[in-house]
Amino acid sequence: MGLTISYTLSTGQKLPELLVRKLTEQTAKLAQAIGCLAVDGPDPGGPDHWKLRKLRDGSITGDALSASAGWSVMVLPGEGSEPAYFGLCRYPGINGWKLSCACKTQYAARHGINHFLACHRRVISLLDLWRDFGVDMKVCDEGEYWQTPSLKQLRRRVATYDRLVAGVAGSLKDEADSHGSAVQAEIFNDQRFELLEAEGRIEFAGQLDELRAQIRRGDES
Repeated sequence: MGLTISYTLSTGQKLPELLVRKLTEQTAKLAQAIGCLAVDGPDPGGPDHWKLRKLRDGSITGDALSASAGWSVMVLPGEGSEPAYFGLCRYPGINGWKLSCACKTQYAARHGINHFLACHRRVISLLDLWRDFGVDMKVCDEGEYWQTPSLKQLRRRVATYDRLVAGVAGSLKDEADSHGSAVQAEIFNDQRFELLEAEGRIEFAGQLDELRAQIRRGDES
């Protein structure tokens, strides 16, 4: 849980694999130029692709498909952020070239709001590059910077997520403590946690009450 940029790069064009490698090389160069903390690659293959399917009970599961061809580069936007992958791969049973990734940037805010903004915008800059390459893009930016782009809105969104995650984590910890178990969460490492939790408990009181009720119903079943 946390503010994340999720995206899928894809194309049905018959691209030569050498061109795919050159696109990832350009991605690596831009990532270095804009100050990403680490750049690994380009390397053959890429992250697994999850092919989702529905079970008889209505729940959703997925099968991990390993890349059979293609190239990708791993980029770490900055400290506290998750890595992001860029490139195009082929997967068994999947038409065309594709790569999907989800990069959680929220915990970069532990190192200051300006650091978070820089990390988040680096991911968006690399997505802009792939849009310029002409590939198809499906992007869900929970910070709404891809859609707007507005730094004011991005600041507002990460602040909301900080309070929500802290409130949820604090509530889960309370329930776990009452049963003699433990909960681990990245938000506990944030020096702002106690303040964020207090604000989150007020702002999301109704949702947190329902969460605790669901946990207790689950314990009773």
